[in-house]
Amino acid sequence: MSQSLLPLLSFGAANTWTSPELLCAARLPMRATSYPFPDAETAKTLNREKSPWFQLLNGQWNFKMVDRPELLKEADVAVETDREDWDNVAVPGNWTLQGYGAPHYTNVQMPFADEPPSVPKENPTGVYVREVRIPRDWKGRRVVIHFGGAESVLFLYVNGKPVGFGKDCRLPSEFDITDFVKTGRANTVAAVVVKWSDATFIEDQDQWWMGGLHREVYLYSTAPVYIADVFAKGKLDEEYEDGLLDLTVRAGFPGSPEVGWKVAVQLFDPKGKAVLKKGAEKEIPADRSGAIDRLLAKLSIPIRKPLQWSAEIPNLYTLVVTLISPSGEKVETTSSRVGFRSVEVRDRQLLVNGKCVLIHGVNRHDHHDTLGKALDRETMRLDALMMKQFNVNAVRCSHYPNDPYWLDLC
Repeated sequence: MSQSLLPLLSFGAANTWTSPELLCAARLPMRATSYPFPDAETAKTLNREKSPWFQLLNGQWNFKMVDRPELLKEADVAVETDREDWDNVAVPGNWTLQGYGAPHYTNVQMPFADEPPSVPKENPTGVYVREVRIPRDWKGRRVVIHFGGAESVLFLYVNGKPVGFGKDCRLPSEFDITDFVKTGRANTVAAVVVKWSDATFIEDQDQWWMGGLHREVYLYSTAPVYIADVFAKGKLDEEYEDGLLDLTVRAGFPGSPEVGWKVAVQLFDPKGKAVLKKGAEKEIPADRSGAIDRLLAKLSIPIRKPLQWSAEIPNLYTLVVTLISPSGEKVETTSSRVGFRSVEVRDRQLLVNGKCVLIHGVNRHDHHDTLGKALDRETMRLDALMMKQFNVNAVRCSHYPNDPYWLDLC
């Protein structure tokens, strides 16, 4: 192992990118996709751009490539480095379609002959850098950076300091960078992406191999006590008439859970009309002991005769969840779409809402002739629209978790 390896690229004598036991460091737990809003009215729009706590980092980033990760220097991720001679590339984007290397298609074979977990010595490694200005009104709040996807290992440095890393090309890596940034000024974000890793052996599929940051990058900010995750499931009763909304809300605390915090729930029908006259509330069980998770608030809310979701008539409700402090302050709000449906197999028939359904589906990759795996939102919308025009009612997400926006479209 070279002594010149950047921090995070090695742990002890092991190279991070060829160590299957090293999956991530400082990466936040996986969660459902949601965004923080200041109030319920803004959250109801489901438009993240209207939140003051959201900042999209898509666009042009400074870029440099080296032949293998061992050639990286600390200056590559440092704040004071002059990058006038660096290239600029689009993020999201595949460097293999922006002048660096070439796409490589394989089916049942690996793209190289090495035995796991070894990878080729020549291992393209890209360094993405840009300056990010953190708004002054984010001071005193959590700051989280989100990378939607990186092929195949992502290492993050902020203001020259190592933050963490994550493997898995098709799941996001989120990092709490609160202690690494300053509000009201520019901060240097550097993302190092190594193309081949031990994870490559797990992710091998019939596909085009690319490289780089191929999904969105953004920042979001939460209060110190925040909504960490929301899981909602709309169900129907055995008669397919009345519904039940099962809801689990996970709170996040900077230290031990505090007593007195609660979540308030509102539900709006497809026309925007409130379904729950008084809403619903549940206290976060911070004072409980035993096996109970003290960060989870669980609710089951009966919904009388909800409009049902199906592929033909995709009725969707808007769920709004608000975090309330012990003093009654509405600290943070988030939102999501939710549908009420029943999916089951009975008498060898697939039933949706009690009705027999014939699956008319397709296999779909994240793929574009010029964008590669970095599909923009308009391209995904056109894909979905074309499928609807051909009466497609199901999509197999071959062979990995898709962009959350694609799931929203469906």
